[in-house]
Amino acid sequence: MHGVDHFTWLLALVLLLASPVVPAMAGCGTIPPGEWVFIGEEGLDITGTGAAAGSQLAYYGPGGSVSSAPAAKVTVADPASFYVAPSTFSGKTGPWFLLPGNSLAFYVGDPTLQMRVVDYTSGFVVGQDASWVPKGDSVGFRIDTTLWVFSHRPGCTGAPLTIEVSGPGGTTFSSLGGYPLAGVVVSSPTFETGPVWPTGSSEFSIGDYEAYVRCEENKMHDNYPVTGKSESERVHFLLQKANPLIVTVTTTASPEGTTPAITTVQSATPTQAETATPSTVATAVPTIIETEEPMASPTPTQAPGILPATLILAFCIAVALRTHG
Repeated sequence: MHGVDHFTWLLALVLLLASPVVPAMAGCGTIPPGEWVFIGEEGLDITGTGAAAGSQLAYYGPGGSVSSAPAAKVTVADPASFYVAPSTFSGKTGPWFLLPGNSLAFYVGDPTLQMRVVDYTSGFVVGQDASWVPKGDSVGFRIDTTLWVFSHRPGCTGAPLTIEVSGPGGTTFSSLGGYPLAGVVVSSPTFETGPVWPTGSSEFSIGDYEAYVRCEENKMHDNYPVTGKSESERVHFLLQKANPLIVTVTTTASPEGTTPAITTVQSATPTQAETATPSTVATAVPTIIETEEPMASPTPTQAPGILPATLILAFCIAVALRTHG
């Protein structure tokens, strides 16, 4: 029994030594001296700046001109878990100095975060150039942010962001076409995912969608949930096959002898004339005038009594000639 236990112990020791050692992944909370921290971040390690428990940080204004009278002071409680509280640091962006020597500790920044939805197939920005996406186009995201300077922190390759996309019925997507939406690392002022969203997939139903991006690193979004700061504005758009502004009109011939129907058509892009108050235009219905066949002219006749009068006159002339003869 003891032999079996000894063998088992040796086997476990061999397996432990043979197992690869995976180093712990460093976060983005270690701040070297002279680097940027952002309003809303907590749990930051600022010991590298020389700060200790009870140290004081001084703010002289955005220009950083050191004077004898700081505009604000902050006492450090725990330099290994420092909180850039919005209530303390809002409106006080720029360089902060460590007292009493006034050595530069770090810069405080107000984060900015903006995201655009880009239709790479048709070449336009959703919400800016159009409010709908043709189903089947390839879509991606363009992110502009000051948080890219996270890449200057030790062990941090960039600001880890989360893109949030929801669709019809409140469906929330964790990935689009295999592209994960959490942990999108941004290490430049402008970042593009490229065409990562194949909207033609049956996974994506026709309907209304919403998209935005947020930063949850160091609990920034929890502490400072401000649009344009720790999260971008939300982009709303319609995913469907046909342009919703284009109306197709089918004209049907009217039966003979009936009044044709009047159809109103709204143009996708109204002209100046079309923007005026519409009026109803009646289509004139031609009136068919039926006429009878022309009547034949009556045959002229002699006036009554003309022939007897002629005979009487001739008889009188003959009598007169005979009497005088």
